[in-house]
Amino acid sequence: MRTMTKIPQDTQTSLERVLCYLQGEKPQRIACFPIILNHAARVLGEPVGKVIRDGELYGKAHVAAYRRYGNDIILFLSTTSTLAEAMGTKMVFFDWDAPQISEPLIQELDDIKKVRMPDYLRDGRLPVYLEATELAVSEVGHEVPVSTVLAGPFTTAAALRPIELFTRDLYKNKEWVHELLEICTQAAIGFIDEIFKRKSIPYIVEPIASASIVSPKMFREFVTPYLKRIADHIHANGGGLPACLHICGKTKPNWEAMLEADYDLWSLDAVDMGEAKDAAGHRVVFVGNVTPANLLKNSPEEIDAEAKLVCEKALDAPRGLILGSGCEVPIDTPPENIDALINAARKYGRFDN
Repeated sequence: MRTMTKIPQDTQTSLERVLCYLQGEKPQRIACFPIILNHAARVLGEPVGKVIRDGELYGKAHVAAYRRYGNDIILFLSTTSTLAEAMGTKMVFFDWDAPQISEPLIQELDDIKKVRMPDYLRDGRLPVYLEATELAVSEVGHEVPVSTVLAGPFTTAAALRPIELFTRDLYKNKEWVHELLEICTQAAIGFIDEIFKRKSIPYIVEPIASASIVSPKMFREFVTPYLKRIADHIHANGGGLPACLHICGKTKPNWEAMLEADYDLWSLDAVDMGEAKDAAGHRVVFVGNVTPANLLKNSPEEIDAEAKLVCEKALDAPRGLILGSGCEVPIDTPPENIDALINAARKYGRFDN
């Protein structure tokens, strides 16, 4: 028989809780950001491939997920290739899986001439993201932060070019790569301005910049300068909004280079949060980092134990900890495991005792 533990009640809304981090105050309890993306379609009971191509349906799916779970942020992202899709890369869609790249735009170096600066209101699924964002902000933005997620320049560039060719270009065609990264940076900044207009928080993801792929030297050359320009733009034009960054997988070797990009919040995946706290806790708020695969396959009790360990390691981080998943919550994650993660924040992340 499962042992039931009384869950303390919340006295703040999600928005009030998250604002505490921005104001340098302690919330009633830590926020919880399970990275609910395509799982929202499962909550609504509609196919992923249908939901993420219909702005109204996409917005309703995430509002439904928020009302079901009480997650402290709504995150709009279906794939990290969405900006590249709007710039010319072709995608394939599935009923119950995330979309995938079917044909990158740049097959030959000269194809860079084919890259178009997107029309954010017309091209690809960017209008879908913006419509969904508007719906969520209108319906629940008074009680929960809404964030529109986009890939950083490095990841967008890698989605415009076959990945095996792009990684080779990093060594053999450096000037060309920088030209492409400049285009991708301008495209990202333009989309961020559209996100601002809709009273949403831009959230940058750079999965291709994982330390498993990119060394510290390469990170400083190809990732940091462009990420910093985006962070600077957010700081200058976001009305006090934080610059938020997620990088998948291992990141520890690149933490110093990441700090140079000047983001306020790091969403971390496969790292020790205690080590992250010691290395960067004086500069950034952390989000993380219960293992996504465990959310899919483990029991609620095991999720509770893993979340408790994260809190034990990083609850005292100087800038704060937000409990969350290390990366995207798998589409078929049992709802009770997401409940266990959020309830762990209520139990182990309290400051009102």
